Parts: sequence; structure tokens; C-alpha cells
Amino acid sequence: MARHRIIGFDREMMSFTDWLTDARAKTSIFSISGIGGIGKTTLLLQMARTARQFSVRSLWLDGRGGLTTSGAFLASLEMSLATEYGRTRDRDAALLPYIASELSLEPTVLLIDNCEEIERLEGWLFSSFLPELKSARVLFVCASRNGLPLKWQTNPEWKSQLRRFPLRLFTREEVYDYLASSGLTVELQREIAEKTDGHPLSLALTVDMLLSESAEERDVWREVPAVLSAEFLREAASPSLYRALTALSLLPAADEALLNRLLDEPLERADYYQLTALSFVRDTLDGISLHQVVARILREDFARRTPEQFEAVRHRAFVLLAERFHSVDHRMQMRLSAHILELYREFLPSAHAYVNFSSSLKPGEQKPFQQEDLPDLQRFMKASILGSDWQSELVEPADYPALLDGIAAQFPEGIFIVRDEKEVPLAFCTGLWLHALSMPLLERYAPGCRQMLGEEASSLHQLPPEAADTIFVLLSAVNSEHSLYRPEELGALLMQQWLVHMTRGLRGILAAADPQLNTLLSVLGFQACGKVTGFAGIELTTWELDFRQSAFDQWIQRIIRQTETAAAQPALPRENDHRLSIERSEMKQMLEWMFEPHKLEELPVMRRFRWSGMQVRTAIQEILAEAHQAGPLTAMEKEILIAGYLRKDRNKSELAASFHMSRATFYRHMRLAEQHLAYVLDDRLRSRI
Repeated sequence: MARHRIIGFDREMMSFTDWLTDARAKTSIFSISGIGGIGKTTLLLQMARTARQFSVRSLWLDGRGGLTTSGAFLASLEMSLATEYGRTRDRDAALLPYIASELSLEPTVLLIDNCEEIERLEGWLFSSFLPELKSARVLFVCASRNGLPLKWQTNPEWKSQLRRFPLRLFTREEVYDYLASSGLTVELQREIAEKTDGHPLSLALTVDMLLSESAEERDVWREVPAVLSAEFLREAASPSLYRALTALSLLPAADEALLNRLLDEPLERADYYQLTALSFVRDTLDGISLHQVVARILREDFARRTPEQFEAVRHRAFVLLAERFHSVDHRMQMRLSAHILELYREFLPSAHAYVNFSSSLKPGEQKPFQQEDLPDLQRFMKASILGSDWQSELVEPADYPALLDGIAAQFPEGIFIVRDEKEVPLAFCTGLWLHALSMPLLERYAPGCRQMLGEEASSLHQLPPEAADTIFVLLSAVNSEHSLYRPEELGALLMQQWLVHMTRGLRGILAAADPQLNTLLSVLGFQACGKVTGFAGIELTTWELDFRQSAFDQWIQRIIRQTETAAAQPALPRENDHRLSIERSEMKQMLEWMFEPHKLEELPVMRRFRWSGMQVRTAIQEILAEAHQAGPLTAMEKEILIAGYLRKDRNKSELAASFHMSRATFYRHMRLAEQHLAYVLDDRLRSRI
């Protein structure tokens, strides 16, 4: 209590204070609920402290002490009255009348922590104990992971006296409020805010570790998930439930059959139903689902403890989700898409100043564009123009504001907005749904679109608006002046949410000249469609992302290929060929010696295939220099290989920094690049034999 500031309980503490100061308050019940580590015990401690400030008696009971019988419950109250307030029972007095009499003497707050098993006492409490206190002033504050059982909410005598307080995660504003007096640097505070998801225990543990004497020796981002995952798994009663929870963390929701497909050994039916009783597991129409913060923490811990097993299970999850996509409704399709991107997010580095995918920021509720949003969007656009970011080189910069006004007035359905919890715009992208009415506006401001659309332009001029399925993206911007969110964090959020939006069965088209943005679009599964000329003669790469009909399958297959490692299935299995001819470790050796042909030819892989050193070096250089994609090798992976093996002008730390990655993330991308190059090189050399 002394070490940390108490934040985020305004609603609960206001209701508590109102009861303390209300002379007419009756016996009431507060039900405090929430996942482990969200602050239930902290809130009860704050309530005890506040009760003392108001000179109101408070008694503390802990359900972990075995409050499962009426005798144990009354004995705990008697002990608390004796030790805290010196009240003792006469030897001849019966226990229940004595406790009822004591609680009726003065206003009392009864704080009961960890009361998960209070259901065992329901009958006695409703029939014998609570009726004795009807005329008293007692506030029962019961804290448990799932809240008080349904009988409390439906009991005819007590439901009107019950108030429920499900605790929520901290907002970003509350996190910064908590960190304000920590003494940590501004940059470190930002990193903490981005990575802790507003989970109170995660936040407190992270700050404690960073302020400890051994902070420099500790890997905080490894230790905190390990501590928290152990805390969450403590609720599970058996090893089979541990396995099921880690598997469930890789799925958005799962019924028993789907979950068993991801497990090596199927769950017993009883174990599946035990999962639904855990505080961080919800039972939904789509099956059971983990709380998003718990899922992320369990995944992080799983990935760090057994990385190869994690990658293999995640790969199976990708395949299962891809199989399900076409058999579910649009709502579930969007949920699957969002989850796939969440699993893929750690493979999306902040490749440039536009995006930072390391943040787990979640958007507020999706809400269509409203005319009152326009001033905010124009302000974002103005700042973006000054920074020369996020714009389409198809449109003259001076025309950006007028184009945005035109779309808002005539075709507002083309504006996509990401909002915060209060529905305030944080970022947006806008374009036109292509049809007969919108094509004139597109051609007026972006005349280069005809070159991009080719013969399709004529048919689009005849297409009725209700048949439109293609969005031509023209402008994007984020609130670069926001005090709580970094611009690149909002950029990543915008891209992820727009992708999820597109999976409803739409096609997106855009053009870009920025090589880093082009690299990012490639990693996100866009397909390059050629070159066009923008304003002032700028050469642009055109990109397309098509989720119409069965194209989602192709997109998810690209995602799967880019997340495979040697521990998972081979990148692109060929008919009658289920393993790479060149192993990743062999590819690494070939890259290291490619400029020394004699040493290169001494490698076992070279002798095995009877390749010459010059032949291999030439093939590698051709692959890395080619402008087109040679799947599964991405443009970003080519850049990493060129920087790491051809230029050789920086060490690994400097290389990681230049790609805006941590060393660990950079090494992971380097390994994937080596593996994907091995596949392409093997194909190339075999085709020349």
C-alpha cells in the first residue's frame, strides 16, 4: 500500500464512501469480481483503510482459510472481533446470537477476500445469518474471481441490496498516472504502457523489477509473463488443464472438438467443463474463450519456455483457423481474422517509423464515420502533410484536404476510423468504394488510377454502388500529437484493424513509393501488381489485397509460410518432397562463405549436390537483387540478408536497431530469411540442372 499509488477504483470507492457516510444505509452486499491480478485484494485493502479514516469498524476474512461451514465462518468473525477490537464472547453465550448482536451495535464493514467457495454457505447465510442483520448497518464486500453466484442476484429478499463491481483493466491514461512518480525514464514508461495491457499486477511487477537493485541483470519481459502465467495456471487443477489452457491461448474460442484437435491427447469431458469454471475463461456461443490479457501472457510464457513446441502448435492453430473460415458467419470470420493477426503480430517488426507492432493496444468499438469526426481527421491530415507521412503519391499534396472533404460529403462509407475507449478518433484511412458514382471523383484527384486499374476501369464506370466490392485507398493519418499513444503504435493498430475489416470479403488497392512501406505491405500479405507513375513522375508500386471469394485461403497460406521455422512443417511442401533439400544451418554457412568460392565448395551441402562455388554465389546474388517476390522469401527478408551477409558494415545490435527490432526479434527474422532463401535457392538450382 505504501509502495504503490492506488488508481483506477473511482467508481467502487465512491459507492463505498457513499455507504459509509449514509446514516440511513441498510445492510448491503458489494460483489467485487475479476481475473487474477486485476486488483481485488488491493481494492479491499483500500476500503479497509478508508473505513478506518471514517472511524467505521472493518473486519477481514479470507476464504482461503476454509470458510466453507457456518461454524468456521462464525469462528473467524469471533477471532477478528477479539484480535482487532478486543470484543470477547461470554462463555455461556451462543455464537450466532453473539455475532449478530456485535454486528448490530455499530456500522461494520465485513471484507471477505477469496470467497470463491461461498456457494457452500448460501443456504445458511440466506436462512439464518443475513436475516439476523436486517435492521443492522453491515456492508458485506465479497471479492472473488467470478463474482457472487446467481442465487445472490435472484434472491427476492437481498437482490435489491446487492451491487456488482466487475473490475476492468487500467486505461492507458491510468497506467501513465501510475507511472508518473515511478522515477523511470519517459521512454521506459512508454514501453511499460505498451506491453502491460493495463493489467494491474503485470504493471506493478514490471515496475518493481525495474526499480530493484538487480534490474540490469533481469529480463523483465521474460520474468513477468512467467510469474503471471504461474498465477493463472494455479487455478487449474490438473496437468491436462494446463495443456488445454496453453492451447486455448492460440484460439479465439473453441468448443471441445476444436480444442482437442490442437491437443496431442484429448481432454476428458469433465476437464473441458472444469475450464469453464476458471475466472479467465468465458463460455460463449462459439465455445470457451480466454481473457485477452491472460491469453497473451500464457502465449508469451509458452513461447519462451518451449519455443519449438510453441511454433509447432501455433502452426497447427493457423491451419485450423484457415479451415474454419469459410464455414462460419461474417462476425466469426472477422474474429478469426483478428486472432490470426494477433498470433502473427510478433512477426511484424516496426520496420519503419509508420508502425510499431510490439504494442498490444486494442481499439475501442468500431463506429462508422460521423460528420463531427471530420475536424479531427483534417487535423491529423495537416500534421501528416507537415511530416510527409502516410499519403498517396497518386494525389497532389495540395489536394489532400479537398479530397478528404469530398469523400466525407459524397462517399463517407469509404472512411475507416480507429477510436479509443471514449470513441474519440485516433487514426483513419480513407478511399473510395469503386463504382459508377465514385469513379469520377477518383479520376479527378488521382488520374494515375486508370493506369493501375487498366481495362477494369471501364467496367467500374458501369458498376452500380450496391455491387461494389473494391476499396481504393488514398489517404491515411494518425493522431501524431496524442499524449498517450505513439504515432507508430496507432499506425500498426490502424493497419491491423483495416485488414480485419477487409476480410469481410473485400478487395483493397493502393500505391506507394516508400520502400519501407512496400516492405511492410509485402509482409502483411499484399500482392505487388506492377508499377505506375504518380504526380511529379514518381514511380509507385501498386498493391492489392483481395479477400473476395476464396482469396482468404491464399492470404492465410502466405501468413503460414512466413511463420514456419525448422520446428514446424516445411515452408512450401512440394509433391513427393516433404523436406527442404538445403537445411537452414547449411544455408547460413553458404552465405558466410559465398565470397570465398574455394571454402564454399568445401561445404558438405555443396559436395552433396555437386554445385560450384561460383554457381551458388551467382544464384544467391540474383535472388537477392530481383525486384519481384520469390515466395516465401519476402522483401524485408532480402533486406536483412543483404545487410547481414553482403554489406557486413554493422554488427548484429546495429543491424537490429536499423530495422527497428530487438536483437531477439532480429535473430528470429534472420533465421526465417535463411530458411526461406534455402527453399528458393534449391528451387532455382534444381531448375537449372
